[in-house]
Amino acid sequence: MAELSGTVVESAFNELDCKVLHGPDIDEEQLKACALLFSRNYGVWAADAPPPLKPGARVRMSAAKLRQECMPDLGNSCISLCFLQGELVGHACATKWLYKEGYVGWITQLVVDARYRRRHIATEMIRMLRRHAWFKDVTVMGIASSHPAACNALCNLFADSNTRDVDLAFMKEHAAAVLECSTPRFLRNAPVRGAFPGIPGGSYSADTSFFVDHAEPIEILQSYIAEEKWPFGELLDGHEFLVLLDVPEGSCCIAQP
Repeated sequence: MAELSGTVVESAFNELDCKVLHGPDIDEEQLKACALLFSRNYGVWAADAPPPLKPGARVRMSAAKLRQECMPDLGNSCISLCFLQGELVGHACATKWLYKEGYVGWITQLVVDARYRRRHIATEMIRMLRRHAWFKDVTVMGIASSHPAACNALCNLFADSNTRDVDLAFMKEHAAAVLECSTPRFLRNAPVRGAFPGIPGGSYSADTSFFVDHAEPIEILQSYIAEEKWPFGELLDGHEFLVLLDVPEGSCCIAQP
């Protein structure tokens, strides 16, 4: 396990206060606040969601489930929190695991309060992770998400990157192996689909069996496609887009304590 500094990285961004906490420093009340933010803002179950899930009901999260699914290895995990006037309006959970000569860093959960979306909050929270000691030995960054905006936020991790510049060949080469050695169970058990196994015209996705309603994501997806800045294909039921980025050497920019 990599040894991480306990330093809290903080920033102010458009009247928002953001900070990153190392996994062992996250307390139960903070986890409960993140679980509540998720439950109120993430989305609802799709019409074809299998029992016992209830179509149209809110997708809910508990503090215990958040810790277990999103930060299974606390020593290699952290969370980026965003506040507006003291109220939590966004969080990004991240974890990492050994892969080849470095670590894969993964955004396991990304949520922004519905009242404050399209303000680049997601991008700022991920950028804050880059400034934390957690990021130092990360050589690959990834996300699995049904929401194109979340994928786009990761692609904006580097100033000269966007979805049009993503190395799809790199993704195809590493996706299956990255998931096979992952610590979050929902990733380790998810087969890659579409373009990854070589299906012509297939989407770059993983079958996570996450049947969240796609109404809002598809609206955003259509706008990205219209702007010709979406290379990852269509959104399939029960699937999530799978995005991997090769992290250039020297990308870490750890903030001074």
